[in-house]
Amino acid sequence: MQTAYLYDEQTKEYKSEVNAQLDPLESEKAGQDIYLLPANATWLKPTPKDGYASVWKGESWDMLEDHRKQEYWLPGDKYGAPAREMKELGALPEGAKLTAPERTLDEAKPAKIVAFKAERDAEEVQPVEYKGNLYDYDDKSRDRINAAIIALDAQGEGANIAWTLADNSSVNVTANDLRMVIANVAIRSNDLHVKYLTLKEKILACKTVAELEKIVW
Repeated sequence: MQTAYLYDEQTKEYKSEVNAQLDPLESEKAGQDIYLLPANATWLKPTPKDGYASVWKGESWDMLEDHRKQEYWLPGDKYGAPAREMKELGALPEGAKLTAPERTLDEAKPAKIVAFKAERDAEEVQPVEYKGNLYDYDDKSRDRINAAIIALDAQGEGANIAWTLADNSSVNVTANDLRMVIANVAIRSNDLHVKYLTLKEKILACKTVAELEKIVW
């Protein structure tokens, strides 16, 4: 029995080994076993190597780097650019990197400012505390509070209504209670804006991306 080594008809890349079939006529003539070499095959055994593919060059096997399906980026690619994918045998393109491009300092600064602004805006509509209770303060809740103040003022001093809190429990409130809720929102909002502006100044003063990354909301 003799082993033949098959390669792809187009790419010449090694595929597998196969047991060759005996040639009865030639074997009888030669007085010894003669085997038929299959199409696209050789008797020469390839030498496997991790990260490489064996390619038949007509007389011998050539070892080519195999990075197929590996993602990479080129030096000119910017932050956020989609990865390229290696589809052919051979070395990666010159200068190829296996990690995605990072933001430059000029790109990272405005991105962080936008992110902090979003954090500020999100916190501004979170439930606000007053007398140990949490009051919703999204757009709909703000309209309800303003409408309730008008209604309670119209009913006169001491008027109150049951108010649903952020945890769905209920508490009786007066117009003054609701005004104090708005006052607490204003205080919180001012604190958030001061925090945002302070952090923005620190961001703009950064000299490196590493320094920038240390600034957190």
